[in-house]
Amino acid sequence: MRLIRVSQSIRNYFIRFERQTIDGALTFGYNVFVKITLAAAGVLKGWSLDLKEKLMRALSGNSGNHILPFFWQHGEDDPVLIDELHRIYDSGIRAVCVESRPHDGFVTDEWWDDMKLLLNECERLGMEMWILDDKYFPTGFCNGAITKKYPERCKRALIERHVDVCGPIADGAVILDGWAEEKAEDELFAVIACRAEEDGTQDLTGECIDLTDSVADGLVPVDLPWGMWRIFFIFERPERDGRVDFTNPVSAETMITEIYEPHYQHLGRYFGKTFRGFFSDEPFIMDYSALPVRGAYKPHGKYPWNVYIESELAERYGNNWRLHLPALWFTMKGVSPRYRVAYMDSASTLYSRNFCQRVGDWCRDHGVQYIGHIVEDNNIHSTLNSGGHYFRSLDGQDMAGIDVVLHQIVPGMTNHPNACNCWYDIADPDFFHFSLAKLASSHSHIQPEKHGRALCEIYGAYGFAEGLKMMKWLTDHMLVRGLNYFVPHAFSPKFPDEVPPHFYCGGHNPLYRNFRLIMEYMNRVSDILSDGVHHASCAVLYHAEAEWSGGDYMYFYTPARLLTEGNIDFDVISADYLSVAEIKDSCLCLGDEMYTCLVVPQAEFLPESVIDSIRRVASAGVEVVFLDRITEKSTDHPSQRVSFDGMKHIHTLPSDNLVLWMRKHGMYDITASGNAQYLRFYHYSHCGSDVYMLTNEGVREDIVTGLTFSSFNGGDYVLYRPFENRAFAAHSSGRSIHLTLKPYESVMLFFGDLPEDLPKYVEYESISESAPELNLTLSLFDAEQYPDSPRKVIPDAPLTNVSAPGMFPHFGGYMEYSGHLEYSGELPADNGRCILDLGRVGESAEVVLNGESVGVRIFPPYTFDITHQLRRGTNELTVTVANHLGYEQRDLCSKYLALEPSGLMGPVRILTEVPKEI
Repeated sequence: MRLIRVSQSIRNYFIRFERQTIDGALTFGYNVFVKITLAAAGVLKGWSLDLKEKLMRALSGNSGNHILPFFWQHGEDDPVLIDELHRIYDSGIRAVCVESRPHDGFVTDEWWDDMKLLLNECERLGMEMWILDDKYFPTGFCNGAITKKYPERCKRALIERHVDVCGPIADGAVILDGWAEEKAEDELFAVIACRAEEDGTQDLTGECIDLTDSVADGLVPVDLPWGMWRIFFIFERPERDGRVDFTNPVSAETMITEIYEPHYQHLGRYFGKTFRGFFSDEPFIMDYSALPVRGAYKPHGKYPWNVYIESELAERYGNNWRLHLPALWFTMKGVSPRYRVAYMDSASTLYSRNFCQRVGDWCRDHGVQYIGHIVEDNNIHSTLNSGGHYFRSLDGQDMAGIDVVLHQIVPGMTNHPNACNCWYDIADPDFFHFSLAKLASSHSHIQPEKHGRALCEIYGAYGFAEGLKMMKWLTDHMLVRGLNYFVPHAFSPKFPDEVPPHFYCGGHNPLYRNFRLIMEYMNRVSDILSDGVHHASCAVLYHAEAEWSGGDYMYFYTPARLLTEGNIDFDVISADYLSVAEIKDSCLCLGDEMYTCLVVPQAEFLPESVIDSIRRVASAGVEVVFLDRITEKSTDHPSQRVSFDGMKHIHTLPSDNLVLWMRKHGMYDITASGNAQYLRFYHYSHCGSDVYMLTNEGVREDIVTGLTFSSFNGGDYVLYRPFENRAFAAHSSGRSIHLTLKPYESVMLFFGDLPEDLPKYVEYESISESAPELNLTLSLFDAEQYPDSPRKVIPDAPLTNVSAPGMFPHFGGYMEYSGHLEYSGELPADNGRCILDLGRVGESAEVVLNGESVGVRIFPPYTFDITHQLRRGTNELTVTVANHLGYEQRDLCSKYLALEPSGLMGPVRILTEVPKEI
């Protein structure tokens, strides 16, 4: 198995290339002969660095750019825009995504003037620019054209109203008048009578009568046999919300005509160079629309409709598509599973084909990329409130994409649903902490056109109380799950602006000074975890079809959580990708991924095509695990039992046994001793060399563990601390590597072809500690006044919470502690070191000792190596602490977060450490 993966990595190294690279960096390969040959053949357009080169590039500070933050526009004066762009550049970022929505002059001369100004400056700075592609949120308003110019291109929906009658009825009638809503422009589409079960369930028997053609004079004549009957009045209604119908081919045409083409006409010379592409933000088919959850009636639910959906549905379902329309709203015996899946297949396929694919094709034809994300929130990514199907919705884009905003993921809330500033009020940790990021990284792995690019819009609308420490945790959460492009939300020249945080705020944000540290870290790790091959032990089947059927089903997040906490990595794959996967050496192969096992979440119904795909992969030797119960019903023939009898690679397991079963059968990558519940890892390779990213996702306790890796049998390796950007040569005499990870800490381990001349890794232990005598003056500065004009000076300042009641609870800025540190202890021996531990800090700290900077920390532990700066007796010490603006601004978004204390709280200690004997 390992040899197969290595050979595949080498093959990819020589034959894969990116059509366009987001950072524009020069890349090259080792094999000069192959390189020259390919170049001569006109094949070579880019070349991927191997892991050793990527690491050396990171250490030299030359990693490629993977960040394109939103840059909000309000029509500011030119100097203001240029200054804000420079602040983005000064943060270590080399691209920007211009936020169009606040700009009143979008797609007018004022807009073109601002864009040319920014593009010219980006060109001068070596930066790239993207543009968010609509005037209003979400994407789909086509700059207001649907309301102003094309009202006929609006979304249309089917709605139902019904009346219940008891048969038999002869020569009777029911009133049609009054059911339609005149203001809503309802048009009668069908009248269907359905016999109902007489068990109080509101289920329908499947016996239906089409009464549409008998309607006359505002009445529906009825002649019904014995039984309980529900008569459905189904109306087609235009949705006058100003958004285009994404299932209609005119959706892409309208977006292109009204927004994309004008940009090409005015900015064409930048396309494919400084201008890199467009970002779509949360386009979705129809809001407040969903299939009944597990068959339960959804009052007044509506479903998108047009002639294209009608045609697709007729092709998928057959002649009775009209007669069985009520099966969308109520469970209809023998009909609903197949009908609902056929309908959702139609709608989601049309969204993909008519909108995403067409817009993406236009972009690629014009030398730029198409990126963004849909609505994923709380598992609606497989509903009509999004694009109907996560993978289909983004198949036409050049990156997979998600967002995490509005407190959807909060450190420490892994096991507890938390309140969030969203329409659903409560964020489900099973989805947000264990599944959301895997949607994007999985899509980037299994669709070759994505080239491994997975994007996250991050940090947005958490409020100013979201400090750098939380940003670091959120960044690690995404990186360790395979996200490698980021849209931080946001830079704005306006202060205060809506939905903070904003990172510079015209100099008002005290955290901006160290924001660069997060961005440089993000770029370093993203660059290392790009252009290679991810390794996962299994694939988890995306649950869309099971959900659509209306039967009982399990979200894919159930196995996702079990596998994550069991230190087994996975990808999520949809049935579309399962159907085209190759089988090689009993492995399921998609793109560069190879999975030895397919996990199928519990599903009462699956389409016959999906069942056939499962049989195919199991017959070829791939292990298939059905969780909790095997699927025994197909949506196509719901009354017939599905059989997997006699297939030795088919297994049914209680979900709680999944991890144990996979470990028993050798389907795992790492083994961790001790309590590793919050250990997260990501395995990536280039050209036969491997890297593991490891992070502690807990916020309270250290992880102390021994790790064994499938890619390591002992010997030399490199331990890389990516936040500090320091790499060390290390050695293990056996397969196990001992590792201690503190909360918020991440490391990377490299195996294979390693750099030379790195310092040797030394692990230290403390042999003594002392509490130095401090005499410090506290000076409070507003961020824009630092370091010239303190707001307040407090001599002999106590080490306490500066934001406490009676102190400065409305202060956001810099807290500078300056004065003397008296040290009477011993200085370390030649191989030892002295560590300054500041204790509790809120929230970033920069230390200068005896006139020399010893570093910045933005997350715990707040420790600094002062071996070469410390002297016995009196030392000059300055500790500059910055807190966030949550205390000062008290914005709506910040109300959903706990405000941690501000300042230097200690206790301050000096630790003497010596190397451990290992």
